[in-house]
Amino acid sequence: MGPGATQKTASAAVEAVLSSILARAQEEKIHISRFGTFETVHRPARTGTHPISGETITIPAHPRLTFRPSKNFLK
Repeated sequence: MGPGATQKTASAAVEAVLSSILARAQEEKIHISRFGTFETVHRPARTGTHPISGETITIPAHPRLTFRPSKNFLK
């Protein structure tokens, strides 16, 4: 992709890269040098409160993708 790339082409390229990272991060921790680390963390089931009705609800267990930026990325 060069300087003449359209927004549609650039968007498709970014989407392809991110989707492959997200798919692989479901299985293992991914570290990209000078950018950060993607990792899937299992969140256990817990109780919470419905924000409108105020009733107690159970939030099911689910995986959550986390991102931790590298020190170089934050500079």
